[in-house]
Amino acid sequence: MQEKLLIMRKKAGLSQLEMAKLIGVAPNTYNHKEKGYKQFKANEMFKIADYFHLKIEDIFLPYELQNGVKK
Repeated sequence: MQEKLLIMRKKAGLSQLEMAKLIGVAPNTYNHKEKGYKQFKANEMFKIADYFHLKIEDIFLPYELQNGVKK
């Protein structure tokens, strides 16, 4: 699951439909990506990072590297 993205999306008041439109995918596809069933493509990650004015690694850092946890 992309927890950081989920939190950011909700704080910004954006729906999954709006995010899907932002990256050019179907709402169901976006839902699967946010839940971690599918991976975001590089171009989608850059679009999202650009929208939030962040670097992609600030949003999409692998779970095992988040919060200083390394496995």
